Amino acid sequence: MLTSGGTTIIEMARSLPPQLKATFISGSIPAILEYIHHPNIDVIMIGDRISKNSKITVGPEAIAKIKQVKADICFLGTNAIDPEMGITDNDWDVVQLKKAMIESSKKVVCLAIAEKINTSQPIRVCGIEDIDVLITELLPEDEIFKPYKKAGVTVA
Repeated sequence: MLTSGGTTIIEMARSLPPQLKATFISGSIPAILEYIHHPNIDVIMIGDRISKNSKITVGPEAIAKIKQVKADICFLGTNAIDPEMGITDNDWDVVQLKKAMIESSKKVVCLAIAEKINTSQPIRVCGIEDIDVLITELLPEDEIFKPYKKAGVTVA
């Protein structure tokens, strides 16, 4: 599984069941520190230059490493998601990393807290059609998700 960075990814890592057997590939330093507490999780760290703001490795070496992988799932932390704009961000380097992760994954699961839904940032990561599942703390039946579901996104 490929994972990007962000607070939702860290919370996901903290909530993983202890018996889970999986391999996580990430450049997110805080997420990696959570994954290593799980005895049955193998961790592959993607290395390159560190973005101090996002605490994730970015750059051509990280992207090249991601492109060598064909992951079953990419868990993508999200700064902004909108049915028209798709997923957007404000950090060029992080956007390039997320694009590589999406391209290298069979399924894309987007994690977003409610305040990031129906918002946008200046740099596009991908269209809404590239997202398979959207996970948030809101109930999936919430009216806010109608356009996402219409676009084919499963809301959980």
